Amino acid sequence: MLLWPVSGAISLTLLLAAFFILDGAASIMYALAHRQQLTGQWGWLLAGGLIDLALAALIIVGFPGSAAWAVGLLVGIDLIFGGTSLIIVSLYARMRAQAAAQSPARTGQTTGAAFSR
Repeated sequence: MLLWPVSGAISLTLLLAAFFILDGAASIMYALAHRQQLTGQWGWLLAGGLIDLALAALIIVGFPGSAAWAVGLLVGIDLIFGGTSLIIVSLYARMRAQAAAQSPARTGQTTGAAFSR
């Protein structure tokens, strides 16, 4: 990368596109596999996966011109959307766990059994 910066930027951009494709596919599979446990919130994970795939498509369509700007901008976008979706899902899971701990009679479980799943 130090001796041939243009070649390094191009290879790093292709690697970034491959990462976005794999990360997007994994996020979509995780969202679909956990839609029963994350009722109403799995859409955020699905949206994050779709954004990753869209970013990969943006890199591939604009290649090789996207090599100069894609790394910094698109990694930043991915971090913002990926982090936001994980924060929303984790807040929902914490809210759901607190609700289960406060009303064990409603769920038909004791307080300790609510967390053993």
